[in-house]
Amino acid sequence: MHSASTKTGRVALVTGGGEVITTVLESLLARGVQVALAGPDAEQARLMAPPGSPVLALPCAHDDPAVLAGAVDTVVERLGRLDHLVNLVAARPWQGSLMGLDPAALSDALHRDLVAPLACVQRACARWMAANDGSVVNVVATTARGGPQGAALAGLIELTEWLAAELEPRVQVATVVPSPLVGAGAYRAGAGEAVCDLLTRRTSRAQGPVFVLDEEPACPFEAA
Repeated sequence: MHSASTKTGRVALVTGGGEVITTVLESLLARGVQVALAGPDAEQARLMAPPGSPVLALPCAHDDPAVLAGAVDTVVERLGRLDHLVNLVAARPWQGSLMGLDPAALSDALHRDLVAPLACVQRACARWMAANDGSVVNVVATTARGGPQGAALAGLIELTEWLAAELEPRVQVATVVPSPLVGAGAYRAGAGEAVCDLLTRRTSRAQGPVFVLDEEPACPFEAA
């Protein structure tokens, strides 16, 4: 079994937004990957890349599965392939009590942070990865926690484990989450390297698909 690798000629789609989008983009570009960005911050992130960088911006809502599936189609049609999918999941933290939480807000968070990324994975597999191999990394793109964010994080971990078991060995699936001890700056600094590391290697069943980024930002660790 060969490993999916980020190298010149490879194409990655990064969806969503959040604190880590710039470092993820920089790390992918440094490895010669052509990057497409789909989300509300796509154009702004593209403009922050070095001049001449191979970045395609597809500004769109990050909570509409149909729109994001269309972004997958656009990448395959315009760039000819889709080797890597990075879903940046950045739920908004809730500061109040659970009893004061509007259930609709939780429903919206789960739709945005679980349903939309799943739709992207489904479309990426249907259009390219199931036949050609590939890799998916879901990234909790903010260190904030609480309320809908905590529920979405728990759901994302379960979704990742389910997808990893179902899609192996053709498609590698992993998730990066911040340690409760890691600061926002350290997490931003380490997320890009962690994502690229996970995109380029296969994980064993014993290791598991969920990695916690601790105070050593260049080294993702297995979740307990």
